[in-house]
Amino acid sequence: MPIRFNTCPACNKKIIFKIESKDLDTSRYPAPVYIHHADDACNQTSTFYFDSLLQVSYKESYKKEVKQGQKIKTIHTIS
Repeated sequence: MPIRFNTCPACNKKIIFKIESKDLDTSRYPAPVYIHHADDACNQTSTFYFDSLLQVSYKESYKKEVKQGQKIKTIHTIS
């Protein structure tokens, strides 16, 4: 289970989260995943896009709208 570090696009603070291949929609890359910044000051959910190596390709500061039948995994940050 790889641990990843990045920056929250909503508040620009460092975030830490765990992600696995099973969290991604492998039918398309970059695959969107919701990252919920579990911090009392922020508490925002953003959309991060991952490639097949579980690296962030780009991120958006909002929760992306999903099409019907599409499922996006939500991951909560660690500490």
